[in-house]
Amino acid sequence: MADELGNLWDQSLLPDCSLVVGGQEFQAHKAILAARCPVFRAMFTHDMKERQTNRVEIQGVEPEVLRELVTFIYSGKAPNIQDMAADLLVAADMYLLDRLKRMCEEVLCRSLTVENAAEILIIADLHLTPELKEEAITFINSHFSDVLRTPGWKTVQMDHPCLMAELYRSLVSAGASPSKRPRLY
Repeated sequence: MADELGNLWDQSLLPDCSLVVGGQEFQAHKAILAARCPVFRAMFTHDMKERQTNRVEIQGVEPEVLRELVTFIYSGKAPNIQDMAADLLVAADMYLLDRLKRMCEEVLCRSLTVENAAEILIIADLHLTPELKEEAITFINSHFSDVLRTPGWKTVQMDHPCLMAELYRSLVSAGASPSKRPRLY
């Protein structure tokens, strides 16, 4: 059945609502969106503008990420997850799609690098993904001297003092020497 639903989405067959993002409009089906996504269900079953207009204006998501999110809603698959896991995790969290969020978390755990570890840590913290957060902390602890040279590290340092403190505690509990501990200022 997932393939048939996916075909409805892919071919825009018999749509009854529009999803508008970034100047693009996607045709979709209220019943499918509502059945698979609690946020869309609320929009289409309560007295909200979206129910009356059959049009959903979406903010904070890029068109290609929305396309992947809706593909997942229809088919249970996210064929481009590798290319957009971080952005898709944020969107999955916004739309309360726990299974998709978990899939993105798994991809990001396997994709940690010196260059992206700090950014992934921030995303994990903001979107409550404990496994990803723990993986990012462990990775950063193991590659600390390299990670601290990245722009993402500067963001952690300047904008996320609680994460700095958490990383510091993690390094201390792991027995890191004082020279390897992050500066908290």
